[in-house]
Amino acid sequence: MRRRPAWLAPVIVWATASALLWLAVLWAAHVSPESTFDGFKMRDDSSDTAWQTIRLNEMWSYGPSTLWLMHIYPPLYDAIRYVLMQPEISANGAPSAVAVDFRLYVMNAILFGLVAMVVYLWVRDLTRSGWWALAGAGLWVIVPASISFMTLLNQTGLAIAAMAVAFYLLYRFCRTRSNRYAFGFLAALLVASMTRNVVQIHVYVILIAAAVAFFVMGRPRRWWVLAVNILLVALIGVWPVRAYVMYATFDVSTHTGYNRAGAMWINPLSVPVPASYPPNLETNAVRLSSGWNTQETLKDNYRLGKAADDLVVHHPLQALQSAVKSVQITVPVMFRSIFVQWYNSFDFAFPLTRPLDWIFSGWRFVSWILATVVIIVRHFGWRGTRARFRRYGWFGVFWVLTAIPVFLSNRYWPPEVPEPIHSEADRLRGLIDVPVYVLMTVAAWILARDVARRVRARRQHPEEPPVPVPV
Repeated sequence: MRRRPAWLAPVIVWATASALLWLAVLWAAHVSPESTFDGFKMRDDSSDTAWQTIRLNEMWSYGPSTLWLMHIYPPLYDAIRYVLMQPEISANGAPSAVAVDFRLYVMNAILFGLVAMVVYLWVRDLTRSGWWALAGAGLWVIVPASISFMTLLNQTGLAIAAMAVAFYLLYRFCRTRSNRYAFGFLAALLVASMTRNVVQIHVYVILIAAAVAFFVMGRPRRWWVLAVNILLVALIGVWPVRAYVMYATFDVSTHTGYNRAGAMWINPLSVPVPASYPPNLETNAVRLSSGWNTQETLKDNYRLGKAADDLVVHHPLQALQSAVKSVQITVPVMFRSIFVQWYNSFDFAFPLTRPLDWIFSGWRFVSWILATVVIIVRHFGWRGTRARFRRYGWFGVFWVLTAIPVFLSNRYWPPEVPEPIHSEADRLRGLIDVPVYVLMTVAAWILARDVARRVRARRQHPEEPPVPVPV
């Protein structure tokens, strides 16, 4: 009997998961039409009104130069929107926000399937079982937060998919030491860094060290491998350098200054306006204004980011204390129910969403994660666990670097509020939680295998009945 190719099952998972998300859209539009918008959207929003996006009319008027001038976020998502508006531009000369949103929904469905496939491949690598891999992919698919995040009309879905691929390829490199996986990781990280601000300046310094370490660790060790690694790292650094040249900051998102100030408990209203701003910032800040991409947000980012950086440099103990206070706010938000903020019409209409949301939020989800850690550590023992920490050390480094902004994602919003209690850590958690679902599935596999082994042992060697003791 001819063996099926190894790529067939993952591709089927990809296609099936993508179709399931689209079926969820159609089902919600059919069952609950009053809670859908424009016939297909499951939230009352649009990519053309999101904080993080350039408006279609400006991109239509200015052309591709808007992607170079924008500062509110990296340009990849808006570049995709620019491409997706071209059919209407070619037909009647005016962009259609609804048409672009529809095409973004199709793209997000494809990305939803891609993440499910990544989970499938990852679990299959670890368990050598296609059925358990399917269970892992199914786990990610049914969690209500997954559907919610992949139907948001902003950079969230693209960023989650890019980071899922990056983390999987980094795991593969740590496991196999094959250079192609290192190349793939850096390329996926490039996509993620052009989608949102995942590579800040301190991460970039570590990334340079990683490029050299990957060359030393990788097989075969060739000098051209180091050249490719450095080239990919240099490409990742292009956009932060461009931001510094144009706007006197390495931040590629003008939300970053607000977030850093919030994490340090620096009230925006308490930071004085500087006597002057860098000339390049003032010159370039007025070249494009669209949505929240304004000179005011750019100047606020510079002002607040500098205040936060000064606090870290000159008062590190106070900065550490502020970070601890921030974690006390963000951790509860990280595990809160999606119905607090990230609802959609499918979640409201589908009867299983509420119980699934209850299971995978709050203290229940924390308990699943702690149980996962206990099962895996108990299975491998302290020595085996330490050995895996050493082998997958670089994976741990980049997971932690990505997690830090999630844990410090509180801010004053609006600026007039007295404390930085606003946080979107539950949404940002999507950047780091794919490996968590993978490990949860692996822990379930370990537990099931141990139980099955004990059951077989008892069947093969049943305990003899105790001999009665004469009275």
